[in-house]
Amino acid sequence: MDGPSAKKSTSFETLVIQNISNTNDLKAKLNEIIASGKDYEYDVSSCIKALLNNNDPVIVLLTVQALSELAKCETKRETYAQKDVIVPILSILSKDVTLDKVELIKHCCRALGNLCCDCDTSRNILLQNNGVGILGNVLKICIENNTSTPLAEIKLVVVKALLNYAIGGQEYSESLVKSDLIEFSRKMLTVESFKEVMDDDLVSTILTLLTVINDNNTELLFDEDLNMAVLNVLRETTNVDVSELALEHLHTQAEHESVKTLLAKEGGVNLVCSRLELLLEHQNNLTQDSEVEAVMKQACDLIIIVLTGDEAMHILYNNGKGEVYQSTVRWLDSDNHQLLVTAVLAVGNFARQDQYCEKMMDEHIFDKLLAIFNHYHNLGIKLQSSEDVYISPMVVMKLQHASLSAIRNLCVPMVNKRRAAAGPAPAMLLAALPHVQEHNVAYKLLAAIRMLLDGQESVAREVACSPWLHHISSWGGSGHAGAGAESPRLLARVARLLPHDLLPRLLEADCVSRLVDMLLASHALMQNEALVALTLLSAACQSNTNLTDQLVKSEIGKHLSVLVETNCAKMPLEVAENLLSFLEVTSRYEILLLDYKSAKVHDALTKFASSRDDLGGVNERINKMIELISEEKTE
Repeated sequence: MDGPSAKKSTSFETLVIQNISNTNDLKAKLNEIIASGKDYEYDVSSCIKALLNNNDPVIVLLTVQALSELAKCETKRETYAQKDVIVPILSILSKDVTLDKVELIKHCCRALGNLCCDCDTSRNILLQNNGVGILGNVLKICIENNTSTPLAEIKLVVVKALLNYAIGGQEYSESLVKSDLIEFSRKMLTVESFKEVMDDDLVSTILTLLTVINDNNTELLFDEDLNMAVLNVLRETTNVDVSELALEHLHTQAEHESVKTLLAKEGGVNLVCSRLELLLEHQNNLTQDSEVEAVMKQACDLIIIVLTGDEAMHILYNNGKGEVYQSTVRWLDSDNHQLLVTAVLAVGNFARQDQYCEKMMDEHIFDKLLAIFNHYHNLGIKLQSSEDVYISPMVVMKLQHASLSAIRNLCVPMVNKRRAAAGPAPAMLLAALPHVQEHNVAYKLLAAIRMLLDGQESVAREVACSPWLHHISSWGGSGHAGAGAESPRLLARVARLLPHDLLPRLLEADCVSRLVDMLLASHALMQNEALVALTLLSAACQSNTNLTDQLVKSEIGKHLSVLVETNCAKMPLEVAENLLSFLEVTSRYEILLLDYKSAKVHDALTKFASSRDDLGGVNERINKMIELISEEKTE
């Protein structure tokens, strides 16, 4: 043949292998395939099928090894993902697991793992042929045998195979949950946690497998014993990767209240806090360590999610003597931003109980939070001015958001409101209004101010007379759910607290339109707050045409019609009574009566009255208002 030799075809290569009669030559050929690995260019699947059933155990072992290597190739893997290939391997694994078969079993598991990598065809064959049960039995035998035997080496390969299988999705991971795999995982983790030298590869693979199973079913709650085994691994390990995986598992499981309580009771959060401080010390000795930073983040996240549990929070507070509580309070002085964010968020969670809030106020924690907010708010202003600062904008935003949330919680008890109102908090928070640009920070700022002024006329006066009142109002029209809803609620609270002579201040800065828009809030409480505020405002500004002009401009009539028509069956009597009070106060203005008639408020009231049989004396007031609006003549 002229020129270079033609490339051998796949069929020719298959024929060559099939015609090898000498056992040593066949072994040599298989070793050649093993050496070539995923780079072997021919499809010899038909040969592999035949050789898996060979009578020579060495040939079978080499065939399985060759298959393991061939299955590493993504483009060729599907070629070997056949029942005639996988079932014989499962058959081998179904037989007695003995020491003389360790290498064969190990390579069989390796082959299955490689075949299941990104290949649902292989996964389905395993699923349909009891592959999980067979691999589980191999694992069981390895666990029951002494860990020093060669059988122990098989555990890692089996778990890796099951990991590749589970990655396929919920159907596959669900089959693992229904098997004994979770219990086997617990046993292996428990054994490893007691060993002087933990097998980090095995533990990491088990934890990764558990994470995949949990990711495929986010509602899954593992048994308490399994979660305790993971916690004990975290307690004993010095490996950063193992720590991160254990923290990730516990964080995912801590979505369940029972796990939050478990971690609080069993010292899990105390462990994480002490580990965090060690990691911080380690980090301070290095210029940069991304692995340590990742573990710190996982640890911080776990602390916070556990503290969101009511029972867990009480356990960790422990009358102010809990190690976790004391650690987080100490971290309020930390220079590490991740630790500081965690501390502020933790304090905010501890501040869900009035008694704890009062004690924290005595401990001057409120003052620390206010100082933290002020510091990072000022850094935020510098960032807006494009000044160089030593911190990322995200951290600045997080610390403002977290500190405001904690400040708001601490102001819930009335005694704390009075103490906070007497200090610099009102002026400091109001002064921050013009500079806040992030809607989530604005939401927390407005909420903190609203909680602070509850029952405090002095604070309401400060708000009404503040040059930044229009900033409160502007967030009401921002389109952001949190700040957009909090803005009119704050204005409504101010209106209820202001003395008669200061109410006209709310005619400025578009406050009236925000209160009118609040009438269409989805919650009856907010509808009621808006009606009361508008009634007080209308009563105080009777001679002020600016009020009527703003009400008409805000389409008060249309808002009232929608409010009544969409809430006929569910409007509480208190809301109905306050609605009528507002109509009675404003009906003296002809321009408003015309607006009500144009918007068919009287028709909405008629529909409301006819749909309810629980209105009692309110009916008479409704009928009078219907008559007053409907009889008004237009010009």
